[in-house]
Amino acid sequence: MTSNDTNIDPAPEPAPEMTRAAPAAEPPAKPGNPLRRIALIVAGLTLALFLLTIVMERVAPYTSEATVQAYVVRIAPEVTGKVIEVGVSDNAAVQAGQLLFKIDPQPYEIAVSEAEARLARVGQQIGASTSAVDSAQARLVEAVAARDNDREQTQRTLELVKRGVYSKAKQDEAQATLQVAEATVVRAQAELDKAKAELGPAGAENPQLREALAALETARLNLLRTTVTAPSNGAVTGLQLATGQFVGAGSQAMTFIDAGTIWIAANIKENSLEHLSAGDPAEITLDTRPGRIYPAVVESVGWGVSQGDTDPTTGLPTIRNESGWIREPQRFPIRLNFTGERPQGIRYGSQANVTIYTGENPIANAIGALWIRLVSILSYAS
Repeated sequence: MTSNDTNIDPAPEPAPEMTRAAPAAEPPAKPGNPLRRIALIVAGLTLALFLLTIVMERVAPYTSEATVQAYVVRIAPEVTGKVIEVGVSDNAAVQAGQLLFKIDPQPYEIAVSEAEARLARVGQQIGASTSAVDSAQARLVEAVAARDNDREQTQRTLELVKRGVYSKAKQDEAQATLQVAEATVVRAQAELDKAKAELGPAGAENPQLREALAALETARLNLLRTTVTAPSNGAVTGLQLATGQFVGAGSQAMTFIDAGTIWIAANIKENSLEHLSAGDPAEITLDTRPGRIYPAVVESVGWGVSQGDTDPTTGLPTIRNESGWIREPQRFPIRLNFTGERPQGIRYGSQANVTIYTGENPIANAIGALWIRLVSILSYAS
């Protein structure tokens, strides 16, 4: 049996489509934390500033604990009496030799007359004339007083020349003046000795005569002391006098500030003293002169400060109770003098800021110079 049927193969099923798995999408990168970056920058700057501060405190130390200092003299009369004239007002500037106040000289003039009369009486008793001795004694007293004043002025001048305030010529002039005063005293003493010798050995060594001469010298010296003058250029403050007021010898009448001996007293941390020494250059800015820089030099460095270990009232030991890992640094005083133009009119106790350059450190010195100039500008607003 033939069959016209043909074998028809069934149509092949389509092969399943090969599906390729798509790669998984990568998660988006997380944005950086800006605060972390800022924190790192701040930490780095803090560390850099800390290290810079350590270096600067040792090679170019700075302090704001500085004040203007000067010699302060308590003016007191050497004799007792009634004030008849006051030549200054409180907080006034004065010149060397200017009258400060004057005590009534009449009682001391009487004392001089009594001493002269006593000397004449003693001369009559010993049978000799004492007029020449009297005159020589007066000249000697005046010469000694002038010599003592010139000596004090010379000492001040030498101190100012040493600090560079005055020139060497000023020193020579002051020493020449003192030599003339010393020679005058020697000459006056020689004249007095000659006058005494003319009285004869017995007269010159007479105890009554020597006593009378000493009393006359004392009376004349006290008469000179009734006039009180300014010891140098400066200013008076704390005036406690008025015309008609009675003052005693040694009682303070006013305070005198010597304008010729001004320096800066600064307190420096002890860990800044390693490289610091006398002669180091420095720069100073004053609150009373904002925006200005004054060159200076270190004159000396303090060797000690008070510990306050004992209570002066009870005599018991005082214990410093400090807590924390780092204790408060000790500070030592240093003294600086102006080397260039000295500021005029600055007042005792005025505040100052100081930078000291301890060596050839170009970078540190430049930073220190920049800082002191910034402080001088900021002092306009302080």
